[in-house]
Amino acid sequence: MMLDGESAMTETRREPLHATAGRVLDDADAQVRRVREGVADFDRRLRDFVQAQPLTALLGAVVTGYIAARVFRRL
Repeated sequence: MMLDGESAMTETRREPLHATAGRVLDDADAQVRRVREGVADFDRRLRDFVQAQPLTALLGAVVTGYIAARVFRRL
C-alpha cells in the first residue's frame, strides 16, 4: 500500500534520473563528436606527412608491422 508521500517521493526521484540520463547522453554525444573531429584531423595530418615524405612513411610502416608481428607471435 503506497501512501501519497511515497508516491510523490518516487515521482520526484524519477525526474532527476531522467534529466541526468539526458545530460549523460548529451555529454556522450559531445565526446563522440570530439573524437570524430580528432580522428579526422589525425587522418589529414597523416596523409599530409605521407605525401611530403613517402619513403619515411613506408619505412615507418614496415618497422611498425615488424614489431607488431613480433609482439603478436609471442601472445
